Amino acid sequence: MKYALVPLSVSILLANNALAEAPVELQGVYITGGSNELMTQPGSATLIDDVELETFEYTDIHRVLNSVPGINLQEEDGYGLRPNIGIRGTAPERSKKVTIMEDGVLSGPAPYSAPAAYYFPNVSRMSAVEVFKGPSAIQYGPATIAGALNLVSRPIPYEASGELDAQYGQYNFQRYNAYYGGQSGKLGYLVEGLTMSTDGFKELPDDSNTGFVRNDVTLKTSYEINGKYNQSLQLKLGYADEDSNETYLGLTRDDFNDDPYQRYAASQLDNMQWEHYQFQLTHVFELSHLTKFTTDIYQNTFSRDWFKLNGINSSSAPSIDTVLKNPTTGSNASYYELLTGERNSTSSTTMLRVGNNGRTYVSQGVQSRLNTSFNLAGLTNDLEVGLRIHADQVERDHTEQSYNMVNGDLVAAAGSEKYSTTNNKGEAQAIALYAKNNLTLDKTTLTLGLRTESIETKLTNNLNNDSKSSSEFVVLPGAGVYSQVTDSLGVLAGVYKGFTSTAPGQDGEVDPEESINYELGLRLQGEHQVELIGFMNDYSNFKGTCTGSNSCDTANIDQESNGGEAVVYGVESSYKYEPNYKAFSFPIQLTYTYTQSEFQTTFTDELGVFTDAGASVNKGDEMAYLPEHRLNVKLGVKHMDWSVVLSALYQSDMRDVAGQGDIPQAQRIDAHTVLDLAANYQVNPMVGVYSTVDNLLGEEYMAAAQPMGYRPGKPRAIHAGVKVAF
Repeated sequence: MKYALVPLSVSILLANNALAEAPVELQGVYITGGSNELMTQPGSATLIDDVELETFEYTDIHRVLNSVPGINLQEEDGYGLRPNIGIRGTAPERSKKVTIMEDGVLSGPAPYSAPAAYYFPNVSRMSAVEVFKGPSAIQYGPATIAGALNLVSRPIPYEASGELDAQYGQYNFQRYNAYYGGQSGKLGYLVEGLTMSTDGFKELPDDSNTGFVRNDVTLKTSYEINGKYNQSLQLKLGYADEDSNETYLGLTRDDFNDDPYQRYAASQLDNMQWEHYQFQLTHVFELSHLTKFTTDIYQNTFSRDWFKLNGINSSSAPSIDTVLKNPTTGSNASYYELLTGERNSTSSTTMLRVGNNGRTYVSQGVQSRLNTSFNLAGLTNDLEVGLRIHADQVERDHTEQSYNMVNGDLVAAAGSEKYSTTNNKGEAQAIALYAKNNLTLDKTTLTLGLRTESIETKLTNNLNNDSKSSSEFVVLPGAGVYSQVTDSLGVLAGVYKGFTSTAPGQDGEVDPEESINYELGLRLQGEHQVELIGFMNDYSNFKGTCTGSNSCDTANIDQESNGGEAVVYGVESSYKYEPNYKAFSFPIQLTYTYTQSEFQTTFTDELGVFTDAGASVNKGDEMAYLPEHRLNVKLGVKHMDWSVVLSALYQSDMRDVAGQGDIPQAQRIDAHTVLDLAANYQVNPMVGVYSTVDNLLGEEYMAAAQPMGYRPGKPRAIHAGVKVAF
C-alpha cells in the first residue's frame, strides 16, 4: 500500500521554506498555553506536568487522569493498555468521543473512519498531559463535545544530557526507560527507548502468561534557521509494538466474589499483537514576535492482530455475556462449564469460536495555523486561524475458527478452517477550518470561535463488492468569557456547539452526534487555588457505537445507533494548597466531579449499545458507566530531598446498562475507594530512588461488567525504581 500524501507535502513545505518557529516553542506543544495561562482560560483546563507525572511514575493513563475534574473512566485491564476515557459524561468506550493528540497532532489510529482508540501512546515517555474542555475545545476536532486530551512528548534538552530509569515490581513488572539528547549549534537531537513488561496479575488454569510486553523507540531532530525571520524545523519518528495476553472474557458475579483475578480456560488463546509507526514534521515561520505560522505534517500507521474468544458455535446458543450474567439459568449452566473448561466439547454446537480481528489503520494529513496579536478599537486581539487536511482509513480482515474444549485446553476442531466474517475498508477525508479570537479589554477576555468540518466517508465491503458513501458538513460556533473580578477571583462562562461525526457505512437514519454545551464557573488564585465549574451538555442526538468492548454482537460491530435527545450536567471542582512548616511542606490537592445524566426520549435499543439488545431505553433513564461522584484527594509531605504522597480515589456506584431508580445488583458496578502511595528520595544530584504502591489496601473492586462478565481493577502492586542522570 502506498501513501503519497506525506512525501508530497514535505517537498512543498521545504520548497516554500516559509514555515518555522523559534526553538523554544518546539520544546513543548501545549494546547493549554502552559501553566502560565491556565488560570485565565475561558474553559476548564488541566496541566499535569513532569513533576506530577514523576511522583507516582504511573504507566496507566487512567491513574494519571484520576486527578482531573470532569473525567469519567472505565478500567479494563488494570494497566491502561486500551484506555476508556470520557469527559463530562461522554461514553468512555475506547475514548472514541475525546480528541486525543500527541504534540498537538491526532494520535488515534483513524480518528474519522474508526475513532475507537485501540492504540494509545505510552504515558511513560511523556513530559506532560493536558486536558482541555469548554468553548475553545472546538479548535481540536473532530470530536468536540467532550474536549481534548494532549500528550506532550519529552522535549529535546538544551544541553547534552540523559537519564536511565529502571523499575521493578510485583507480577514481574519491569520498565526500562532511557533517553539522551542535546543541542550542538543549530542542530538538536533526542533518542529515547522504552520497554515495559509483566507476567500479569490474572491467573489461567494452566498458569499461562496473562501479561504483556511493550516497546517504544522515539527519535527527534531539530534545526534552527536564523536570519531576518526566525525559523526552526523538528522531525519526530517513532516505533512502538505490543504483545499482550489480555482478554474480553470476564467472570460471573459469584466467581468474581470468590477470586476476581482468575480467568477461564476459554480465554487462554486471547492475544493482541500490534505495531505503530509515527512520523511528524513541524516547521514554523516567525514573521515577527507577534505573528507566526506553524505547520505539522504527520502520518501514523497501526496494524494489529487480535485473537479473542468471540462466542459459542451455535446459532441457538446465548451470548457469552448472557451466560456469565445468568450462569444457572436453563442451558446456560452447561455453556458456563464449557467456558471454565469443566466440560468438553461434544459436538459442533458446543465448539467455541475464536476470531482474529485483524486491522490496518492509516491516519495522515497536514495542518497549519496562524497566530497573531494586534490592537483594534482599543481591544487586544489574539487571533488563531487553522486549517487541517486529513485522510484516514481502516482495513478490516476479521476471521474465525472453531475450537473444541478438551480437558481444559482449546484445540482447533478437526477439519475446521479459518473463515472470513468481515472484510471491508473504511475511508474518510476531512477538511477542517477554525478561527478563534481572544478579545481583551482591561481584565476581561471574550473568546469567539468558529469551526467548520467537511467530511467525506466511504465503506467498501470486499465480501460482496458493495460500497456506501456519505458526506457531512457542519458549522460549530462557540463563545466564552473570562473576567478577573479581583486580584484573586475570576469568573468564566461559555457556550458552544459540539459534534461527533458519523463513521463510514452507516444506515441513512443514523445522525451525527450534536449538542449545545454550557458552562459557568469561578477561579480563585493565590495561596489557595480553587476552580468550580458547572456544566451542561444538551444533546439533540446522543449516539452509541456497537463495539466488542461494550459486548455488542459480532455481526453488528462498528454499527452506530441514535440515542435521541439527552442531557448531561454536573459540577467539577479542584483545590490546591501547599502550606509550609519549618523545612517541611504539605501539598494538598482535591478534585471532585458530580455528574447526572438523563435520556429525554424512549426508544428500542436494537443493537444493545445502551442496554440489552432489543430492550427499551426509557425517558428519564441514566446513562451507563457514569458515576454520580468521583473524588480524588492527594496529601503529601516534602522535606529537602525526599517526599511521600498518598492518593485516594473514591468512585460511587454506576450502572452497567441504562436505567433509573435504585440500581439492581445485577446491573451495578459497586462503589470503591483505592489508595496509592509514592515515596521519592534524591540520593545526590545524579541518582534518585523511588517506590510506589498501587492499591495500597489491596481493595478487590469491580471495574466493569462488559463486554463479557465482571472485570477486576488492579490489585495491590509494589514497585521500586532508580533514576540515574548523565
